[in-house]
Amino acid sequence: TGVEVNGRESIDADAVVLATGGFGCSQDSKGLMERFRPDLIGTPTTNGAFAQGDGVILGEGIGAELVDMDKVQLHPTGFIDPKDPSNPTKFLAPEAIRGSGGILVNSQGERFVNE
Repeated sequence: TGVEVNGRESIDADAVVLATGGFGCSQDSKGLMERFRPDLIGTPTTNGAFAQGDGVILGEGIGAELVDMDKVQLHPTGFIDPKDPSNPTKFLAPEAIRGSGGILVNSQGERFVNE
């Protein structure tokens, strides 16, 4: 196990971690979400349309072993734009709200996080 650099040099290692980003917008019938978490197809995402898992697909194509691909992070606080409610890409509401001085409270109105 290891990695070849520029086709010339080999770096030996017990493991290689390839961190390429997510696949939250890979929602079509041939996408990574369908392969690994079909139960999440159609779930809104805070990922941009670019998040198709291209790096994962490239790695797999050269023999990388994929692990824990069913571990998909969801943000239940994605903001739905009332002007475009069917847009599948949301933005993280807490970040925008906290950036404007807001705080997060639970259903009893109690602060539960130290922003």
